[in-house]
Amino acid sequence: MIATFRRLGPARLGVMGAVVLMLLLFFVFVSLRVASPDMEMLYNNLSSQDTSAIAVKLDENNIAYTISEDGTQVSVGEEDMARSRLLLAREGLPSSGASGYELFDNQSGFGTTNFQDMMNKQRALEGELARTISALEPVSTARVHLVIPERELFSRETQPPSASVFVNLRGSIELTANQIQSIQALVASAVPGLKGSTVSVMDSAGNLLAKGGADDEGLMTVKAEEMRRKYEQRLTNSIENLVGRTVGFGKVRAMVTADLDFDRISQNEEIFDPESQVIRSSSLVEESGSEREPANENVGVENNLPNVGGDLLLDDQPTSQQNRLEETTNYEISKTVRNTIREAGAVNQLSVAVIVDGTYSTTEAGERVYEPRSEEQLSKIENIVRSAIGFDDSRGDSITVESMQFADIDAGQDMLGDDRIMGFEREDLLDAAEIVAVAVMIILVVLLVLQPMVGRLLEASSPAKNDEPTPQPDFLPGAQQNPALAAPRGSTDTAGFQPDELDEDDDSMIDMQKVQGQVKASSIKKVEDIVSNYPNETVSVIRNWMGQE
Repeated sequence: MIATFRRLGPARLGVMGAVVLMLLLFFVFVSLRVASPDMEMLYNNLSSQDTSAIAVKLDENNIAYTISEDGTQVSVGEEDMARSRLLLAREGLPSSGASGYELFDNQSGFGTTNFQDMMNKQRALEGELARTISALEPVSTARVHLVIPERELFSRETQPPSASVFVNLRGSIELTANQIQSIQALVASAVPGLKGSTVSVMDSAGNLLAKGGADDEGLMTVKAEEMRRKYEQRLTNSIENLVGRTVGFGKVRAMVTADLDFDRISQNEEIFDPESQVIRSSSLVEESGSEREPANENVGVENNLPNVGGDLLLDDQPTSQQNRLEETTNYEISKTVRNTIREAGAVNQLSVAVIVDGTYSTTEAGERVYEPRSEEQLSKIENIVRSAIGFDDSRGDSITVESMQFADIDAGQDMLGDDRIMGFEREDLLDAAEIVAVAVMIILVVLLVLQPMVGRLLEASSPAKNDEPTPQPDFLPGAQQNPALAAPRGSTDTAGFQPDELDEDDDSMIDMQKVQGQVKASSIKKVEDIVSNYPNETVSVIRNWMGQE
């Protein structure tokens, strides 16, 4: 084996050593990568005190963990996640977060003032609200500040309570208008007398999400913008899905810009119709009367006696007579009372732009040739889009449909938008690909490196099959008389053998003195070339053979 390494030379040995070292490093990396567990986040946004305390507890329980570079995140293996949370919860870690009602667990009632009791109650309520708000998906951490005024003695006026919420969002996620209203309603419902409109909300970027006034114009603006964006997205999806069924999915792109009216209008109307009158009630009053004046007669006994004189009703004629006829008719006129409330969100104008990819054909040379779509096809697509969006020319709506060649990167971006490939999760496929790559690498190393190397070592170290040593050919004349000395090449001997007399293509078998078996003439020619090119090495090899004998 040592002779084999000597024949390889220092250059080849260096290359082989470098290859072996690289293989060892590769196998160490693969073993560490495969053996290391998948780490998942245990806690995030930790203080330095909490990180240190958590690390100590995990070390005491022999749980592997990693800490981020900024020291605010601790991760453990997936199989140790539940155990770690239970362990740290028992120790009260992390302790720098918002404290809830556990403030009253170890509190003694002796020596506690009314002010301390009220402050602890407010702190506990703030902590519980912060924990609940932090449970929202976009929110990483939250803080709640409550202002609950004290009721003064003998005071009729009371100040309304107010609140402010600070939220730290995850990454670039934004809170929607509904989520902001949910936070306001949550805080308002937990504090007596607190209105949701008086709760202000601010994020970690300094954006005022809710102003917290009685007339919150900021929240209304956010809601209006979200409503407009959802309306545009709905129309865009409708156009792409409808046109995509004809030209192919992924070959159409649409953009909708909507001008919406967010003014809320309330209108009251009373309309009377004089033509449609009906009699509701009628009355008829008739009166008649007469007046008589008696004749002037002398006053006497005869006139004052009964049954003496004439009949007043018959004898005297009426001097005056009155008749009155009164008729009253009440009509009911038809009246229409109309209360109209037009909510915000009416469409003032729509602008739609649609880009459709053309068609492709393959030439005989195998090249793809782009062909734009005809005007007839574009006209049909425009009519379809008009019907899909409810086109109204009176509003000034506009539609533009063009055929343009799409870049190839669009298709790749569409595929990257999906986390699943052929029904499998992306992470699972990456892990499987890593295992396959490692297996292929091991097979290639075994076949191309280890197997040839082991074969050469076995050939060099395998002993001769015969017990007695095999005589070596003596190419130099005079070697028979003194094998330790080499005669000059120019001397000749009848018992010697002249390699120059052999032909390179002569593969016939010849007999040589002191050589057992038969050797091909071409092999002897090759040995002669080696001796001619490397005389010093040849002498060393012959001396080694003589030393072995």
